[in-house]
Amino acid sequence: MKHICIIGGTGMLGDVTKWYAEKDCIVSVVARNKEKLNRMKFSCSKPDNIKEIIVDYCDSNTLQKLLKNNIHKYGRYTELVIWLHEDGLASLETIYRLLDDQSSIWHIIGSQRDAQQFRTQYQPSTKIGYHLIQLGFQRENNRKRWLTNNEIANGVIHSIQTGRSYNLIGELST
Repeated sequence: MKHICIIGGTGMLGDVTKWYAEKDCIVSVVARNKEKLNRMKFSCSKPDNIKEIIVDYCDSNTLQKLLKNNIHKYGRYTELVIWLHEDGLASLETIYRLLDDQSSIWHIIGSQRDAQQFRTQYQPSTKIGYHLIQLGFQRENNRKRWLTNNEIANGVIHSIQTGRSYNLIGELST
């Protein structure tokens, strides 16, 4: 059985979490808010496949300890889906050390990021499969708007299914 870890899997990635769980994967979700995680979990048709890791991902020491315990209990992570705010990027090395060369990372970044520069700075130095998913915007009635959580989740799922090293959801300003 695949073991997926999703960091930021309760908000805009909630449907990604449920998609994996409903495909009979074990999905370990790193979240700061237990109530929000439980709301998402129990809206899933297979809530028992969702495992909680309640921690602030900025606390690298506690994050590492809880991820190690989770791996010990459910097995190595086959895939990792990451949405981190700027203040959490320092935890990436901690997370990467727990993966093996057969793991795949799906790293989601915002529209203001330079994808190539981000990849250069944050791609692990191992042979781990690393994929960037960049969030853009949608045009509607000649105006730009943020992507909805549903558009983001569907775009992330599509990106995972295609397996490309870079995917853009929506479009970027030129």
